[in-house]
Amino acid sequence: MGRGDRSEPGASTMTIEFDRQRSVPGQVYQLLREKILTLELAPGESINERRLCEWLGISRTPIREAIKRLSDVGLINTIPHVGTYVSLISARKVDELCLIRTNLEAAAVRVAAERFDQGTDNRLLALIASQRASVERMDLNLNITIDNDFHRTIVELPGFTTIWSILENVMSEILRVRHLSVRVPGRLEEPLVEHAQILEALRSHDPSRAEIAMREHLSRSYASIIEAIAAHPEFVDGR
Repeated sequence: MGRGDRSEPGASTMTIEFDRQRSVPGQVYQLLREKILTLELAPGESINERRLCEWLGISRTPIREAIKRLSDVGLINTIPHVGTYVSLISARKVDELCLIRTNLEAAAVRVAAERFDQGTDNRLLALIASQRASVERMDLNLNITIDNDFHRTIVELPGFTTIWSILENVMSEILRVRHLSVRVPGRLEEPLVEHAQILEALRSHDPSRAEIAMREHLSRSYASIIEAIAAHPEFVDGR
């Protein structure tokens, strides 16, 4: 499904099996959401219900339910009498969401520094090693998944599950741009150094040092996001 040399919905090489014991619309939602966030379904790309039905082997009802949910969270845009499309990236929204993310994670990492323990140290070390391996294999999707897990581990250390729930909503739009920004030369390797610096700050149990390390890391991430947006105007809503 998608552009270029990617397989289209209904291609014989693609088979989707749904767990009938779980909500099928929910599974379709997660499947399409992942394809949108990883840019397999690119901003501005048309969503064809009939072809989705053929590809997934299901009726239009669960597909329409999934599309409605994706529309509610801003990932799909339906224009009456025109069509349904993957939403363009809003640079203004990304700017606001990065500000929200930075301040929430800066607050969380301060508490995490005070409560930092050996178990969390081991988990973060393992994630940095896994992320390094993903860079060596140039597995961009896995790299971003591990990067996300690194930040989640820090945020949830103090027990801030509500903060992470908010961040998951915030991250949807940011993740789309990050799949562009990791292609910025050098940006795939830089987070490894920055994550190691955050880990060292956490080990010091110094909240201010940890906050500075986190803010510097997210500032560099934001700079690469802005660069990626500028390099791909075809994906961006200029309003």
